[in-house]
Amino acid sequence: MGSETQQEHPGLKPGMARLEGKVAIVTGANSGIGRATARLFAREGARVLCCDIQQDIRPRIDELIGLDGGSALYAHIDVSRQQDCERMVDMALDRLGGLDILFNNAGGSVRKKAHEFTDAEWHFVLDLNLNSMFRAARAALPHFMKQGSGNIVSNASTRSFMVSPDYSAYCATKAAMMNLTRSLALDYGPYGVRVNCVCPGSIDTPRFRGFPPRSELAGDGPQQEKMRARSIQSTKALHRMGTPEEVAYAVLFLASDESSFITGHGLVIDGGQTIAI
Repeated sequence: MGSETQQEHPGLKPGMARLEGKVAIVTGANSGIGRATARLFAREGARVLCCDIQQDIRPRIDELIGLDGGSALYAHIDVSRQQDCERMVDMALDRLGGLDILFNNAGGSVRKKAHEFTDAEWHFVLDLNLNSMFRAARAALPHFMKQGSGNIVSNASTRSFMVSPDYSAYCATKAAMMNLTRSLALDYGPYGVRVNCVCPGSIDTPRFRGFPPRSELAGDGPQQEKMRARSIQSTKALHRMGTPEEVAYAVLFLASDESSFITGHGLVIDGGQTIAI
């Protein structure tokens, strides 16, 4: 592994071919957890369809995956649109030769108290987090049922189990994602399909550095450092924030045969945050 690779993602280790011969879709692959997971999947032997609403990431994805000799394609996908979800599944089947793993990573939030939400803002969060997971699963499940196997992993949150002030829409959708995971696991287990989710806590991603979306907390200034300090304090066991790579390895575990008897589960990656509540 070259020095350039180590500098780009110091938390990734040499691959062990755990996904050799598999085809995976990763949504929200532009940055953070999605980007780290797409790269890890490719390093582990998967052919990866990297999907994102951003249209300018193809050179970046090609460069990162290429550093490890991996195989990936980029697709401009809006997961809030059913036709885009169907198109990404068709693209995986037609261009990469199959589909074995779906990682629903795209998501986001609006920080407001409930009475301040417009209907459009509420439905935006609902579409981006919960409905996108449902639509992508609905598009992939017929193929998984036909081949008798498949693996869906979704990026939920510790907010599936706990709440934070001013994040009513986010917390509601993340809790619903956990129960949708359980429901799909029960319904499609007989077809050889496993369905799980990861539930990250405070992870140092570009999205976190821009959260909450209010000008006084955006960027890397003193206020943002205070926010990071509060997040670190909340992880009372390990006293630090997590990295995207640490979440990516949890996704890899759930997507691989190493977790072949695990389904309907929410794997918490939070440095001990939830145990201190």
